[in-house]
Amino acid sequence: MLRTLHPILIDVLPDPTPPPDPRPEMPRLKPPHQDIPGSLWLPDVGRGAIAPALDQRFRETLARIAQGKKDRPLVFYCLSRCWMSWNAAKRAVAYGYTRVVWFPDGADGWQKSGGTLADATPEWSR
Repeated sequence: MLRTLHPILIDVLPDPTPPPDPRPEMPRLKPPHQDIPGSLWLPDVGRGAIAPALDQRFRETLARIAQGKKDRPLVFYCLSRCWMSWNAAKRAVAYGYTRVVWFPDGADGWQKSGGTLADATPEWSR
């Protein structure tokens, strides 16, 4: 019997947390983030170089969400023409995942083609 594994959508756009406001009585609000519904938002894992702690967190999160299955389809995206999703996809391949897809159109391309977006919160905070 053929086993069908549903793809896991992974948004890697950085978390736009603003720096602390010099006036604590008027804190800045974080801008809302939207991505493709059902996605997992793993901010910052697509940067050109990532710290060892973030690399380890990324490895552990992928193992958890893929339930240890290296053949689980993983789809990485951010925004159109954003290379961070390409970087994250390459990392997943280097970790041994065998069904990795890069979605270069990103969330904005998804929306332009008629897809909907949903409010998102990062899997982890800084």
